[in-house]
Amino acid sequence: MSEKNIIEKAADVVGNITKFQKQSKLQAAYLERDEFKTSKLDSGYFCYNCIYWVDSMGGRCMIVSDEGPDVFGKTSGVIAPHGCCNGYQPNNDKIKH
Repeated sequence: MSEKNIIEKAADVVGNITKFQKQSKLQAAYLERDEFKTSKLDSGYFCYNCIYWVDSMGGRCMIVSDEGPDVFGKTSGVIAPHGCCNGYQPNNDKIKH
């Protein structure tokens, strides 16, 4: 998928955000492990590198609710930069190889 397609997909999601309900962390298979907090977040499959993650609002996702437990039963109240789920789409502007 080209960078242009990724950006268009993200813009479409933002434009349609009021038309759907966010998935729960469990539905999205979201996981958050404390061991990843000190990882290099600009590489790997982390929310920090996902087109749906919004840092400016304190750790939110456009498609996954920040409330409720993750797959390990942990409730954090945010979508952590070191988290990940099955909706991950890479933000190539953030990823460093």
